[in-house]
Amino acid sequence: MNISSRLALKMLVRGLRNKFEERPISVSFEITHYCTANCWHCNWGGPVKGEQRLQAEDYAAICEELRPVVSHLSGGEPLARTDVYEIARAMANPGNLPWMILVSNAAALTADKYWRLREAGINQFSISLDFPDDRHSEFRRIPGLFEKMNRVIPEITGLGNNDLSLNACITAWNYRDLPGMVELAKRWNTQINFSVYSTLRINDENGMPRDEQLEEVRETFQKVIDMKKAGYPVYSSERVMWKYFQFFTDRGIPGCQAGRRFLVINPDGMLTPCAMVWAKYKTQREMLHEFTANNTCEQCFISTRANTEKKLGDLFADNWEMMVKQVFSRPKKRAVLPAEPAATPGELAGVVEGREGELDPEGRPLTHLALHPDAATREVRQPMTDREAEAGP
Repeated sequence: MNISSRLALKMLVRGLRNKFEERPISVSFEITHYCTANCWHCNWGGPVKGEQRLQAEDYAAICEELRPVVSHLSGGEPLARTDVYEIARAMANPGNLPWMILVSNAAALTADKYWRLREAGINQFSISLDFPDDRHSEFRRIPGLFEKMNRVIPEITGLGNNDLSLNACITAWNYRDLPGMVELAKRWNTQINFSVYSTLRINDENGMPRDEQLEEVRETFQKVIDMKKAGYPVYSSERVMWKYFQFFTDRGIPGCQAGRRFLVINPDGMLTPCAMVWAKYKTQREMLHEFTANNTCEQCFISTRANTEKKLGDLFADNWEMMVKQVFSRPKKRAVLPAEPAATPGELAGVVEGREGELDPEGRPLTHLALHPDAATREVRQPMTDREAEAGP
């Protein structure tokens, strides 16, 4: 992350103030629940009929009221909204807080859109990754997605702005591939941050490692930690990685601070404590009183929770190396990339031109993979273009 020492200090000060005032550190603005993907481990996928959405200035007003350290533009897929640039511009405060992160599956991401979003105020791009090869495309049911990412992400990271990272959700389906994803992050010249699966989204225990797999999970986590110590670009701290392992082992972590340390803004502006609890509130104060004060949920330990619930000492310990690098490193010269032609509908959907409709040897769309117990029966959804998403089903 390309955070200046001055901005890092502001983040610390606001974080401490928000803790005292019971304001959130992180707020995820899910500006649409429509998603161009249909992932095995997620409840979103495809259009959302009758979705009510706020306008850019409305999200900006909520952001100003909550004053988070970090604001995420997420979904669903935020790039499915053609006004995502206006939303980012309305919420951003250039050179100041909040730190603006766009969370995307990258199916619709191009270098041209990257520049437009940067100019609108996005500080960091967080791109989802599930496998270090084309299994990623099939897990997300977007044909050719990995091939496109393999082209676009190095193009963007090669600009030297240090503002794109990968995020990977650890599941029973992909834990063996964590070292491969770390290797890929190095090859793509970016960092990777890990999170962990929860059954709250789709109520599928198959995504949680079984007891007999936990020793192998532990060994894999240790390998990732060793890679981080050897200089590989792993953002997640050793402390957080072992908390993830504790979550898999105990099937829960008590003390959730949803609604206080982090919360979600839905497309219609209503607040929910997290993306997996559908208790809607009009204000954070109402949420704190009615939900957070009585919250006993311990069924997730996603990256947002892991990082916003850190004690001050842990926060310093986990980020000390990054802060030192930011203070003493010299900024790189910004590269200039010429504008590229508008993406085709196929590219917007994450499809490699010339492979639309291609079938596997069994006569099924390429998006089918036996990664999930229901792989043979679960629906494969072809993503829609931006225009179709805006028009609704």
